[in-house]
Amino acid sequence: MPRPRRATELRRRLLMLSTRIEWHPFWSTPDGWTPAARVELRRQTREDRRADAA
Repeated sequence: MPRPRRATELRRRLLMLSTRIEWHPFWSTPDGWTPAARVELRRQTREDRRADAA
């Protein structure tokens, strides 16, 4: 099976994003585990994607 182009770049991005989520102070509080917190994370992710695309 051929490797996708930019595989190394994608792995690095995934690692960076995973680290940001793991160590973000919000997730160390009980509020970070609520459904509202997950909705907020999705909203912020959409904003980041729009900024990256621009």
